[in-house]
Amino acid sequence: MEQFDLNQIRNYVRLVQAGSFTKAAEILKQPKSRVSRHLAALEKELGLQLVYRTTRQFQLTEVGRVFYERARGLVEGLEALSSEVVENTSEVSGLIKITAADDVGVRQLPAVLDEFSKLYPQVRFELLLSQSYVDLVKESVDVAIRIGALKDSSLRVRRIGTVKSIFVATPGLLERYRQWEDLNSLESLPFIGMTSYPKIEFWRSGDSKKFSIRPKMAFMANNPSFQVQMALLGKGVAFVPEFLCQEHIQSGRLVHIHKNMRGNEVPISLVMPEQKEVSLKVKKFTEFASKKLKDLYS
Repeated sequence: MEQFDLNQIRNYVRLVQAGSFTKAAEILKQPKSRVSRHLAALEKELGLQLVYRTTRQFQLTEVGRVFYERARGLVEGLEALSSEVVENTSEVSGLIKITAADDVGVRQLPAVLDEFSKLYPQVRFELLLSQSYVDLVKESVDVAIRIGALKDSSLRVRRIGTVKSIFVATPGLLERYRQWEDLNSLESLPFIGMTSYPKIEFWRSGDSKKFSIRPKMAFMANNPSFQVQMALLGKGVAFVPEFLCQEHIQSGRLVHIHKNMRGNEVPISLVMPEQKEVSLKVKKFTEFASKKLKDLYS
């Protein structure tokens, strides 16, 4: 054990987590050849084969899988120890790169970032706001706010709450279309919908009975905030995330109709790349942001 290089063990753990030599090289910021050499050197020291190599990928041997599970605990323990020491001696500072959907980023993050900046003025932020999926490793993102089920298992996840959609319309539109009160006549009203989603599915609270309608869409867009704005203009009924229209409902500009109906509750989470060591600034931010955002999505 005295001969073992902890860097080789750490690189092996990162290689297994990354799933390929190419991706591991990106994460470790090393040439792919060096990642391969470190693996070969570790196998030589152990006198065991950890990985079956092929042209494009690799597969763990049985002993390689066992070694990874034990080594991961060692690496994570050392990183946690390092972080604790840094926390006691370092100032929270530096750049935090965040990605989120446009709607969440524009509406919810400014207040959160403003408050956090007052506590830690040496922290800077860069935001990538997009409706499209952003590769956290490729774009060197520290934290993402994701809405929906998470398919990528190589993420550290902190659940914030859930998002559900509701039916809203202006008082004027409801005055013109009195049939809105009849759920069976709902799809005959003008609607503002999501692009590529001609069918709207929703559930009745209590018994969770499922309903679906195919309304005639007067307007369609891939951005829920646009749908809310068109609804405010009286162009149709919108089925949108509740957090986007709460203030308009409170002011009376929009009316929440069929209150016993709701969309599927979709999880919203703070996520971070598992392969990336969590720095003090990111740890402090995720703890702070999760508390603030839970109040909005609980």
